Parts: sequence; C-alpha cells; structure tokens
Amino acid sequence: MDEKWLLEQAAAEHFVAALNKLYATSYRVIEHSDKPDVIIRDLASGDTIGIEVTHLFYNGDEAKELLGKSDESNSRPDNDIVVIELIEKLNDLLEQKAQKARGYNHNHKLSLLVRVASPVFGTDDFDRFEHYIRVPISDYRHIWLLFFNAKSEKWDVIRTLKQVVF
Repeated sequence: MDEKWLLEQAAAEHFVAALNKLYATSYRVIEHSDKPDVIIRDLASGDTIGIEVTHLFYNGDEAKELLGKSDESNSRPDNDIVVIELIEKLNDLLEQKAQKARGYNHNHKLSLLVRVASPVFGTDDFDRFEHYIRVPISDYRHIWLLFFNAKSEKWDVIRTLKQVVF
C-alpha cells in the first residue's frame, strides 16, 4: 500500500461515515481499485457507487507540509483573493477529473469526492464564493466536497457540487 492508496482509503472512510450520518444510510467501503478508486455499497439497499477520490491543497508546499514531507511551516495569506485562487485550483481539478472519467468503463454509478485538505479554507469560504465554481459536464452523478470540522475534530462535513437523482 502506498501513500496515495492510504489517502484515498482514509478520505473514503471519512466520507462514508459523514454520508451515513447525514442520510441515515449504511454505506461501507467494499473495494479499493483503480478506476474508480473506491467502491462503496449501502448494506441496506444494495446500492453501489464507484468513487473517484482526489485532494485539494492550496499549493504544493502546503501538500508537502500537511503530508509530513517538509519541516517548513508555510504561511498562507488569509484573504478573499486566496480563496478565489483555491477555487480556481478546484475548477482545474474538476475539469481534469471529468476528462479522466470519460475513459472509465464503470459498472457502478460514479461519484467524485474532493477532500479539501487545506486547513485554511472551510465551508464558509466555498459558500461565499460558490458562484466561482465551475462544474463541467461529466459522468459523475454526484460531486462531493469533504471538509474537516474543527468542532468535532473529524472529516465529517460534506457539500454537494453536483447531484443527479439516483
């Protein structure tokens, strides 16, 4: 198991816990694969969803710092322009993942999970600047953002960017 696998697995587990709490479902991670990264199944309904997992960082230096690959503490400016820059990174990531999904031969409903790994940005930032987010046409039935909740100290806040009725 490599670091990428572990990050995807952890994000999927956090997401499933948040999803189950929010919707009173009983999803579990049943498989870790490549395209998509994770398969989850609702034990009650049998509904199966393939999830592509990705992480959003402010920049490469922040990613290295948060993943323990740098001893330097990288300060990040705290202003609206920086939030818009992060949303532009999100837009690029959404487009990249939409292109990638077109090549999938998926047998499951497909969703995208974006773990917002940057501790500087929270749901309020994305709510205020949601109109800057561009969701491309894609095979994803759902696109979710997963945030860290400082109150519960868990990754348990999810926001929907795209939802197609299953």
